[in-house]
Amino acid sequence: MGYLLTNSYDFGLCYSNISANTFDVSCHSFYERVGNPLFYGMPALAFIFLILMFLPHAFPAWKKFAKWFIPLATLLFIFYPDPGSGDYFSPYPEQVFQWVSILYVVVSVFIITLSGKKQSTLV
Repeated sequence: MGYLLTNSYDFGLCYSNISANTFDVSCHSFYERVGNPLFYGMPALAFIFLILMFLPHAFPAWKKFAKWFIPLATLLFIFYPDPGSGDYFSPYPEQVFQWVSILYVVVSVFIITLSGKKQSTLV
């Protein structure tokens, strides 16, 4: 879904006429604003859910983390300002989406691993 929204011109969601060099920029900007977080965030969620399918006992511990992280990341994705210069102090939105997704995966895997170790010591 994120890929479809990010490439709204290619899929005909927004008006574009290449021969006349006219594009509906506001339409594309809106769809890109919604599509980029989906494009970068959903694979991270899918990866963690795949891990949790094999380690269901880790779900309660991970859920405590996800209950606050996912809404905060969503708010960051929604309200992050338009692109800056792309350096470390004003990164492009795509970079922020990637960093937040990587942070989510790393922390989630850490929590799941700790929960798995606790479970194995209890057994």
